[in-house]
Amino acid sequence: MNSFTFRPHWLLAALALLAVEVAIARYAPQGVLRGFGGDVLVVVLVYALLRTCVAQPAARLALWALLFACAIEGLQGLGMVDVLGLHDQTALHRILRIALGTTFDVWDLVAYGCGWLVCRALDLLRLAFRWPVFQRLE
Repeated sequence: MNSFTFRPHWLLAALALLAVEVAIARYAPQGVLRGFGGDVLVVVLVYALLRTCVAQPAARLALWALLFACAIEGLQGLGMVDVLGLHDQTALHRILRIALGTTFDVWDLVAYGCGWLVCRALDLLRLAFRWPVFQRLE
């Protein structure tokens, strides 16, 4: 079985989610949307990226997205940004510091779990209703 495929609709969904994430990070005030909503959406974004190119069951990809987000959070707790020496103020270092994060927070793990639930709910809706818009996301 070929485990790689290309689903352009999932790529568009991932790009739209990335735009929402950037907008939240740039414009949303401190609070629930920025502190929790963005973390929920990051799991959905990783899931959409996986669905773009990996031909595996949706439940497995949702779990991989959750585990990836939790692993990054764990690396934050271990101070991975410090270990990698990302203290310079180059553009690449700033981007990597934002992507990796610098502070461990248990509530981020809760948000990632909520993101996993969103991924599973989307897939269950797709299977239950067989709406044409969801069929494109197959």
